[in-house]
This record gives sequence, C-alpha cells and structure tokens, in this order.
Amino acid sequence: MFRYVDCIDAGSVYCPCELATKGECIICSQLHGKEFCDCLNWKGTCIYQEYIWNGGKSNKTREFRKYSIINKEYLRDDILKLDIKVTKSLSRNLNNLGSFVFLKNEKDIDPYSIPISILDSDVVNNVISVVIKKQGIKSKAIFECEKEILVKGPYWNGIQGQKYLKELKNSSCLILCRGIASAPAVLAAKKIIKNNNEVYVMLDRGRSRENFAKPYFISLGCNVEDVSFLDYSGELKEQYKFEIEKLLKKWNFKTVLSAGSDEFHVKMINFIYNIDKYINFATVNNTTMCCGEGICGSCIIKGKNNEKIRACKQQYDPKEVFLRGISK
Repeated sequence: MFRYVDCIDAGSVYCPCELATKGECIICSQLHGKEFCDCLNWKGTCIYQEYIWNGGKSNKTREFRKYSIINKEYLRDDILKLDIKVTKSLSRNLNNLGSFVFLKNEKDIDPYSIPISILDSDVVNNVISVVIKKQGIKSKAIFECEKEILVKGPYWNGIQGQKYLKELKNSSCLILCRGIASAPAVLAAKKIIKNNNEVYVMLDRGRSRENFAKPYFISLGCNVEDVSFLDYSGELKEQYKFEIEKLLKKWNFKTVLSAGSDEFHVKMINFIYNIDKYINFATVNNTTMCCGEGICGSCIIKGKNNEKIRACKQQYDPKEVFLRGISK
C-alpha cells in the first residue's frame, strides 16, 4: 500500500465529506468500515466526532457561483488568461499551494465543468487569474465566456507532495516547468519564497515564443533559466541532464517540483532520483477530474503495487507513483 496518504480536505470546512457518509473516508478508519480508531495524519480534529455531531451527515459541499470576468487576454490563439473578480473569502482560500477551481459557462450543463489551476490570487483586490489551453469541448466552452463565468471552489489538491514544499524553510527548491503546467508552479513559488527559500526555475517555453509564466516567476524573485528540455523523440536532452546535475550539486536542493505532463514527471523523477535518492519530489496534478470530491472515480490512479488512490482529494508521495514508471 502507499506509505504516505493524506486528504487535502481533512480538518477543513468541507470535512467530513460525502465519502464519510458512504464508509469511504480517506483518513478515519471508523468512517471507512473499521470498528477501531486508527486515523492517518491527525489534523487536530476528530473526523468521526465531527460526523456524529453533524447528525451523521457530510458538511456543506462546494457550489457554482457566478463571478465577473474583468480581463480576458489571449496569450496564444489556443491559450487564454482570465482575471476573475471573486469574493474576499474565495480569493484568500485560493491563495494556497495547489489551489484550483472548476469553471463553467453559465449556459452549459454541469458535465462541461473543467478543473483549472490558479495562476495567482490577488487577495487585496480579490481577483484570481487562470490560464486555459483550448484542447476539447470543455475548454472551448470556457473560451466563449465574455463577461461572466461560473466558478466552484476552493479546491487544493492541484499539487501532489505538498508536505515537502510546506516543510521547506531557509532552503532552496528547483522547479522544472513545461507548457501550461507552469501555472500552478507560479503560486507554489510564491508560497515557497514566503518561507525564506530561494527558487531556481528551469522554464521550457514549449511551442510558444516565451512561457507565459516567466514574468510572474521573475517578479517573485526566482532565478529563471529558459530551456528546451526535450529532443525530437521526446527524450531529455543531454545538455539539460548535465545542467540539472550541475544545479543539484551547486544548490543542494532538498525538493524538486515537476510542472509538466505525467510523462514529464516520470522522466524528471527517475533521472534525478538516480543522481540523489534523498531529494523529495512534488508534482502538478494532471489527473482527470469530474466531480473533485472523490465520488465519480475518474481521478483514481494506481501505485506501483496496484493500490488505488483518489487523486482529486488524496495526497501521495510522487515517488510512489512516478518512480520507474506510472500505471493507471
């Protein structure tokens, strides 16, 4: 089984959730069909007691609310940045590691909703920024929004291995970014720097002239290097293998954040692990999500030993999933 498992909602206003009512709580053994108390990762509150006090029901669930789009900017024909005016409470809740929301065009039905990572949350002006790539019918529907959009959140499981980023203090972190997955890494860098850490970013611009995230990383004070990680066969170029190894020795990084596709995570984690087995990894969460509550099962992935995990709510150690390959 997974050696590390946590629930991103445990102890929050959204706990206990619907999983508890069906005997599938991720943390509480008694709300997972057991007769004894053997909870994982104590968060300062007893989920079972909260469930009993709540009359054997789940707490409130997140709902769609309508907000105004105050800026719509095309970064490329198929990449759109939206600035959305939200409530103070929502902007604060989304100013956290791994934050994301579900977005939907008001005229569409719920199956059109799509999870999108938060690029930045301005808690002074209560504005969240997101970047969306047009890839299918759901993202295409978001591109059609003009003045208003439906937002459901906050959700926080957009980055796996969050504990390694939260533990970093007076240290340094290497962030490896490629493409649209750079968006959640910006908010992560903001939080890492707040704990007096230095951040080095290797930023792959992909098919664009410049990665949209570069100005954000620079404004945060990150060291940013433009790179082009992969060769024509999709393999990590030798020059960047040498560059990463050189940086690991020079900076003595304790944690590496991989912000790319799952295949990108596999390449980076396996390469770096073979250099230093004691480095911790965090990864952006690319899992398919529909409900975001662990109910629909679309987010379920499997570890190396075939264990199932609800990746929309559960935290895991990325090495347990991506080291020596991924299975779904």
